[in-house]
Amino acid sequence: MRKHILILLSVFVLTISFGGVLHFEHADIVFPEGYEENAKLVGKIFENVRQQVIDLIGNDPGRVTFILQDKGAISNGYTNPLLHKTIVLYLWPPESWFQFSLPLEDWYTYLIIHEFTHMVHLTYQDLFSKIISILTGIPYLPQMYGPFVEGTTVFAESSFSKSSGRLNNPFYSDGMYYYSIPNFPSFTYKELMPVDDFRGGLLYYNFTAGFYKYLVDTYGLDKMKKYLELTSAFLPDPEIGSKYKDIFEKVFGKTFDELYTDWIRSVMKIKYHEGELIYKLPNTQIYKIDKTDKGIRILTDKFGPSTSYIGTTNSELIELDQSGKEISKQVLFAMDLKIDSDTKYGLIKSETMGTYENQVWDLSANRIIAKGNISAFAVADKKVYLANYDNRTMKTRIVGENFELTIDKYVSYMDGRDTKLVLLLSDYSILIVDTKTKETFEITDDAMKGPYVRFWKDGILFTRVDGKYVNPYYYDLSKKKLYQLGENLLVYDFCVADDFIYYVSYIPYTVNTGMGIYKIKYSQSEAELKSYKYDFSFTDVKFEYGSELAFRMNKFMQPLTWIPMYEYNETDDIHRGYMIFTFGNIENDTFVVLTPIFDLKITDSSFNLSYSQYIGAIQSKDTYELFASYYYPTNDYNLTGAFRFGTLKLTPNTNMYGYLTFSFRSEYSNILDAYFNLFATFNVPAVYSKNIGFGLLVTSNLFGYPYKSQAFLLLSSETYEELFSYEKLLSNLYAFGYFGIALNLDTTFESQAAVRLEDIQTVSYDVSLAYTLFKDSSFIFGNLIYVRNSGITLGISNPVALSNESIYGLYTHFFIETYVSGLKLYPVAGIFSPFTEILSEEPLYLIYFGLNSSPHGLPLSPWVIPSR
Repeated sequence: MRKHILILLSVFVLTISFGGVLHFEHADIVFPEGYEENAKLVGKIFENVRQQVIDLIGNDPGRVTFILQDKGAISNGYTNPLLHKTIVLYLWPPESWFQFSLPLEDWYTYLIIHEFTHMVHLTYQDLFSKIISILTGIPYLPQMYGPFVEGTTVFAESSFSKSSGRLNNPFYSDGMYYYSIPNFPSFTYKELMPVDDFRGGLLYYNFTAGFYKYLVDTYGLDKMKKYLELTSAFLPDPEIGSKYKDIFEKVFGKTFDELYTDWIRSVMKIKYHEGELIYKLPNTQIYKIDKTDKGIRILTDKFGPSTSYIGTTNSELIELDQSGKEISKQVLFAMDLKIDSDTKYGLIKSETMGTYENQVWDLSANRIIAKGNISAFAVADKKVYLANYDNRTMKTRIVGENFELTIDKYVSYMDGRDTKLVLLLSDYSILIVDTKTKETFEITDDAMKGPYVRFWKDGILFTRVDGKYVNPYYYDLSKKKLYQLGENLLVYDFCVADDFIYYVSYIPYTVNTGMGIYKIKYSQSEAELKSYKYDFSFTDVKFEYGSELAFRMNKFMQPLTWIPMYEYNETDDIHRGYMIFTFGNIENDTFVVLTPIFDLKITDSSFNLSYSQYIGAIQSKDTYELFASYYYPTNDYNLTGAFRFGTLKLTPNTNMYGYLTFSFRSEYSNILDAYFNLFATFNVPAVYSKNIGFGLLVTSNLFGYPYKSQAFLLLSSETYEELFSYEKLLSNLYAFGYFGIALNLDTTFESQAAVRLEDIQTVSYDVSLAYTLFKDSSFIFGNLIYVRNSGITLGISNPVALSNESIYGLYTHFFIETYVSGLKLYPVAGIFSPFTEILSEEPLYLIYFGLNSSPHGLPLSPWVIPSR
């Protein structure tokens, strides 16, 4: 029992952050040291918007816990309605083009609205669901399995101000829907968020929210709230299947398919004015366009089947002439790119040990010139200016040569010319700063803006949202007047060359849609500035200071589950009863599982009751995962861990990081580890019971093609003495290598090999080339399974994992990428023809079928190597 207590205490101590906690009427705000003002602001905002969010859904989730985390320059937040009702908020607002795809004029307000909407929506239960949860300790939340998990949140974030929320950005809502008409995503497809589709998460978030908003606009909010009420029940509705075809027909009067079709038809009514399409890139995101001496320059990210297979995209800087003809290409991915006096500067995001920073690179010299919490930068006359945002004070310090200015707002983008800077601020106003005099001038137009602002002629260029359109604008600083350069357009970014506007938008009439460059004649008409206001006001609210340690201990000691279980072993005539108690910290990244077990055997002459105890603990952080378990009275144990070392950024396109793994367990692994521990979701490489491994992973580009390469060494033995024995080093050491490269969007090459160094002549290897033949979409089994990207693989392999003898062969097979309820699988079937047998009188063929992690080759793993 002492061992149990020590393990529990050691894991529990690691959950303490020693910052502080504020108790508001409906929420507890946990914050790191030095972030008290942030916590006060979050609590104030939450208490002011709380009831309005509840009114949108119709459910009160009760008291919630907010956890503030500063992970540097990364924007995110997430909600866990199952465990402790926790909402985690990252403090960094979005920057550059990311800010346009996540348009929130006040980061804290709308992030809170979004995440709290998750809590309100996903905790919706009927009375019977609540009773089941209380009795079993298993939180049953019906809305977790509903179709509108993100639809409700994006709808909510878009309901309070015209300048916030993804549904108020037509480029990522109505405009994206309109240009997707030729191959509109089914509900099944969009929920899968295929990584080889350039729309990615926009499918799951924005399309879902668009349909949700259509239902609200067409049938009213009360109907949608009724739908949420009915779908939050534990038992199925008896009228569904008898009186109504589905729940949608009961609530809205039409089936789901009819409603979804109606929504698509409504999207078709939108009309956009288009210029001449001079360049198109299917299934590609274009992030930025700039004018050059020869024409224009665009920053792109191309997607395709290879994106799915080996997890890479083709990121390129493409130069075009004014007719749209390609002049040059260069491998480059950056959040922003600026060129001054032929020197290229890029804003690159980097992560080290779970903390993110933005780096400004001199790309011409391949060196970092600044790094940290940089939200934007500008270059003027070889002088670099930086906007440094402090998550703690919520202020921005703009610095440059002999210049410094502090403002109270976040800067999402910045440009420079001569002695002037122009700043796009988080509330969509535009600030012009003179770096010599420090004089400022603010353009107080707070309508939603596009991702960039630029100097041009005597003023500023930018895009602005006008209802269902995004139009280009020019503000003349000398005349203090605003001019519209086009109407009824859908413009992501633009530049002006001669008498033409070149702008980025979607391309029509393609299978997967994509983006391209349009050319339109320059014109201007005088326009007016706009002003929007929040629909709610913030009033001061009461709060109390609390003890973080006491708060954490109280939460940790409340069991998350108390699941009763029963088994009967007919062979031994044993009745087994046990209870799975799970405890966790408020971050929900550290768990302890306690399982008392009672075995009862009754015979005519005896009554035997025995007791055993299982304890497991897991902690999963940004850079490591640890798992430990112990079983009494057999003393079986397991200690497993994986550590990821910080990323080393060798070039803007080259990242390298290392990782260390270990696995120490008793001679016989305890099946209870997998059976009882509901939270152990990771595995580390292992051959025998004692293992230590070290590896390196590199991602970069080779001759312009993106690749990833991995090397791993593993020491493995059955005893600690042999594991660290110098004499047995070669017999205990295993090596694994991997290399994958995307030769184009449809073709990928992979090679992998494994060997035990004591027997280096017997290498298990697989070298293969996969090519996608068909990209057509199809659904089977009532849309439960989605099939795409069928193709063929050619390769050479020596799969010693299949035999103790070395087998060499050439094989071919078809692969099909499939999605089953969000899980991606690769069914593989083919024929293996060994070279050693192919000329014999009776050729030996091995027909295999497998579910692989990629379409390449036979399943090969260094951890399945013939034992010595």
